[in-house]
Amino acid sequence: MQLSLKGTYVSTFEHSFDAKGRLTVPAEWRTGVHEKDLHLFPSREGCVKVYPASWLAEQLARMAALRIDDPQRKTIEALASFAQVAAIDEKTGRIMVKEPMRKHAGLAKDAVLVGSGPYFQIWDKAKRSAVALPTMSFEEAANAAGI
Repeated sequence: MQLSLKGTYVSTFEHSFDAKGRLTVPAEWRTGVHEKDLHLFPSREGCVKVYPASWLAEQLARMAALRIDDPQRKTIEALASFAQVAAIDEKTGRIMVKEPMRKHAGLAKDAVLVGSGPYFQIWDKAKRSAVALPTMSFEEAANAAGI
């Protein structure tokens, strides 16, 4: 799958959900190169993955070129059915993460937003601490990634 690189999401931030299930998106991820419209997906890793809306649009455009009975088309259709649409509120910088999505990822109050390049992840703070990679230097990480 090709990923849109309009804006990249890097670094890690801690924020808290408000009583209505809204979460602040870091200011660095709300600049002109980043999209305001996002799609949230439940991840089997136990977090929520957040992609710019253009990413899903690219997948749907690919789907349109496939035959109606193509298994890949069915997979893309399923992907669209999992998505939650969220727009960054221009005044507050927050997005709404609906209850079913929060429940899937075990998101309560404290969250960690983790940049993953073309998308970002939303983790429950305690869960992220349990699954986070050990701290390593840039050189160690680059070497492990084959860079």
